[in-house]
Amino acid sequence: MSNSTRTKLWVGVGASVLLGSGAASWADTQVPDDSTQEPDSLILAHADHSESGDGGEGGEGGEAGHHSEGGEGGHHSEGGEGGHHSEGGEGGHHSEGGEGGEGGEGGEGSTAADPFALFAYLNASAGGEGGEGGEGGEGGEGGEAGHGIDASNPGVYYTNLAMMKGHLAVARELYQEGAQTASQPHFGHPLQEHYEPLEPAFETRGVASFEDTLQALVDQAREGGEWGAQADAFMAAIEAIDAAMQDVDGELREDVAFQSRVQLTLLRQAMHEYEEAVDEGQFVNVLEYQDGRGFMLTAKALLEQQAELFKASDEATYEELMAAYDEAMQAWPSALAPETPVMSFGELSSSTFKLESLLGRY
Repeated sequence: MSNSTRTKLWVGVGASVLLGSGAASWADTQVPDDSTQEPDSLILAHADHSESGDGGEGGEGGEAGHHSEGGEGGHHSEGGEGGHHSEGGEGGHHSEGGEGGEGGEGGEGSTAADPFALFAYLNASAGGEGGEGGEGGEGGEGGEAGHGIDASNPGVYYTNLAMMKGHLAVARELYQEGAQTASQPHFGHPLQEHYEPLEPAFETRGVASFEDTLQALVDQAREGGEWGAQADAFMAAIEAIDAAMQDVDGELREDVAFQSRVQLTLLRQAMHEYEEAVDEGQFVNVLEYQDGRGFMLTAKALLEQQAELFKASDEATYEELMAAYDEAMQAWPSALAPETPVMSFGELSSSTFKLESLLGRY
């Protein structure tokens, strides 16, 4: 499949999957109830529900198995293995009974063949017949892939590596601003929250282990001192993460739809972190605020790094995106949280509506 053909297909799927047919704002979306239990859980929550049987039998429209009859870009997993099915939909994936195991009875298939499985999981309008957002597709009794989260999937893999960079971005800022103690948890988060779930994918892909590199940065940062003493360890960690990201197929990395969805996932995770950080006009968890800033910085950096790719697709939208990022970043004025939040979560949701919509155009 050519890059242009794939892009057209994924744009049709991605726009409806991520933003809904009415481009609903994030304030109207629903995050799974247990998504606040672990850091960065929009990416890795539900990673192992193989024994829980969530969603039960007959749960059509499960995660990564969305059903939209006549809708645009709808996904429908009919108990088949690996099949997305859009009945009458525009741009929907359709594969009845194909091997790969999503939503089948007790199926343990990988979602690696569909890089957009991660992004479908974040669908704001998931559901359809048989209940909204039920895990484990039609008839899926404990199907391991029914939740659509698999670290071998390129979307999950690439986005988690980007989130590693987000943690390190805010860690560096804090350290350089003299908040060395506050920076320590963020230096550790790539290793503590992301590396282990991704390790099987590293092994499968033949990516050299960089666990020691991440640990060396943690150890070096604990030593304190001027930032210059930490710079080499920091760059070694960033370069290792970048090298792992390069292992994703080049055609996919150069797909503007894929890259826009990575940014949108980072944006939504940042907003989720902000929601956890702020309550009734006060900060209740500054670490979450800082995580959100790191993810936003990384999302914008990815856009800047891929400027030519985005401009080639739609130069006017690229310029609007840059301005929309600047507007959204007003909620995170610095790595050190301000005395009181600049925005409520509702205000942030309104502020980022345009950014979400613009990313959804690609």
